[in-house]
Amino acid sequence: MLASIVRNKAAAIFIDRYGQGLSDLFSNAANLVSTATTLVMPVSVIRRLSQVYERHGDGSAELRNEIRVVRSWSVLTGLVAMVIVAVGARLLSRFAMGSENFVRSFIFLSPILVLMSVNATEVAILKATRRLRQLAWASGAGAVATMVVSVISYWLWGLRGIVIALNAGLLATTVLNMCYTLRPFPYRVAPFCWAVLRKGGPLISLSISFMLASLVAALAEMLIRSFISNHGSIEDVGLYGAGFVLTVTYTKFIFSAMDADFYPRLSGLADNVRGMNVAINRQVVVCVLLIVPCLMLFTLFLPQIIRLLYRPEYLEIVPMVLCATLYMYSKAVITPVAYTALAKGDSRMFFVIEVIAALLLGVCVIGGYRLAGLTGSGVGLALSNVVELTIIMIVYSRAYGVRLYRSTVGVILLHLLLLLAALLCIAFGGVERYPIVIAMVLLSAFLAWKKLR
Repeated sequence: MLASIVRNKAAAIFIDRYGQGLSDLFSNAANLVSTATTLVMPVSVIRRLSQVYERHGDGSAELRNEIRVVRSWSVLTGLVAMVIVAVGARLLSRFAMGSENFVRSFIFLSPILVLMSVNATEVAILKATRRLRQLAWASGAGAVATMVVSVISYWLWGLRGIVIALNAGLLATTVLNMCYTLRPFPYRVAPFCWAVLRKGGPLISLSISFMLASLVAALAEMLIRSFISNHGSIEDVGLYGAGFVLTVTYTKFIFSAMDADFYPRLSGLADNVRGMNVAINRQVVVCVLLIVPCLMLFTLFLPQIIRLLYRPEYLEIVPMVLCATLYMYSKAVITPVAYTALAKGDSRMFFVIEVIAALLLGVCVIGGYRLAGLTGSGVGLALSNVVELTIIMIVYSRAYGVRLYRSTVGVILLHLLLLLAALLCIAFGGVERYPIVIAMVLLSAFLAWKKLR
């Protein structure tokens, strides 16, 4: 997170809002193609390798063979994606930017597709084999390396350094992850050997729904940015991206920790409804207790944070971020529940819910932007997650018996009222908002400490 702060500050100084808009569009276009061509999704890889790891052990031949199959598919699909981006550079430039001025940039960006595929597989291997400490070190070092590369690239080459930064940053991250996976599992791949590839058939069958769901989500993100670019400007894309980063990225550490620990744990309880409900309720409570004080402090000092992280010209995104704060709050409730379909291996249910979520996100954000610009897009973000939460709770309660306990609902409502009161005070209050909101933060922190004990 700290490395991301420095990187975004450097981007604001050296490439400004226009450059950040370009970087956002390049990243989302690459992610869209990568998702469309990935036949072995990380979530399926983690589930499959975890099963082999639990059944046969860490140093077993079965685990090594399974990892070879997964790696072979990742290299093959990465190469296919790279060719698609290089050949379709003109079409991507027209679709993402509304012009053909960025064809060469997309061609030079194409190697990132191989890195995205390989890196995702190596991270999945670390998670599935419970090497969380190594994953943490590699993630931290990768973030710092990406920051250094990005700052140097923006400083030396300006806008031309965007593609260099994207490629070099991910290369550094991939190398660092492989430093921890190559020791126990030497890199052996056969991306053009059918005898090896056909062993991944069951994995691909499980991945198809996850791939399609991720593709719809990536397409929704890309359409949002393309709409803003075509109906507003690339500067607006940069501002939207900055607002989205402020809303999502700087509280994402809570969900990153949960992703590494909670999903494997919930998978082990997938056949035990009572145990599953206990785990989900505890996780919801912990997420809410952790995120509310962070959100209140963050929004209270938002203008100062924007000046620190970006430049004064970015202050126009303050209303957007304030409106989108409920997006992250509802995500703290949604995420632990949403893992249920993954833990049960119900790819069809996961696909349906993800498609609904992507449609809600696209419609709400685009509609909000058309009605009220960037502020409206913030309202759209919040609204999409609130509706998604309602749908998930209704569907999962009937399909899997998921229940939120009365005590959990009490925690959710109490901290929601505290957060809403703080947001209203911040939005419409004067100087007096500082002591009032800080008092609310202390109250929320005290309630969290008491509950966690």
